[in-house]
Amino acid sequence: MSEDRDLLVALLRARGVDYLTPSDAAADRIVDDETLICSLAAHSDSRLRQALIALFFLNPELNTLVLRLRDRLDGTARQELIAFYTAAMYLQTMWRIRLSHYVPTIKPLIDYFSAELCLPSPEDEYGKAGLYALANWHASQSSLCFNHLSAYHGVVDLVFASLKLKRSRHESTPTR
Repeated sequence: MSEDRDLLVALLRARGVDYLTPSDAAADRIVDDETLICSLAAHSDSRLRQALIALFFLNPELNTLVLRLRDRLDGTARQELIAFYTAAMYLQTMWRIRLSHYVPTIKPLIDYFSAELCLPSPEDEYGKAGLYALANWHASQSSLCFNHLSAYHGVVDLVFASLKLKRSRHESTPTR
């Protein structure tokens, strides 16, 4: 399933992550959360791997699967799961007030990996110090040159743009 992009996009849309294209992607089967997360972590498309940030950011209840899935995955998929979950945790800390404006009942993600990766606590500079250190760690895990910090911020920008659009559509819908 790791290469079935349209299915993954549709499954993400069903979980509130709706910034990926195609917007008309449809799921032709039911996929459990574990399979979705593993498929995203192992996918060849970096945008789908990065969508793990948005998935965890908006669906913190999925944190209960992370440790079990980390042990099931290997190599790059394992590193991507750890990195993108941790990025979501730091970003959620950084953007807690703004996020609560759109999703008042959202629960904070649990910090599973900062100590293991020798990263700052999520409370250190409201997550900013950890996010920068995570980007450096993430870069050290690959031989490719990539701006992970920019990617993390890009995902959260897309999430907030989507939340803002949903809010404006909801507020402009006439009540009867």
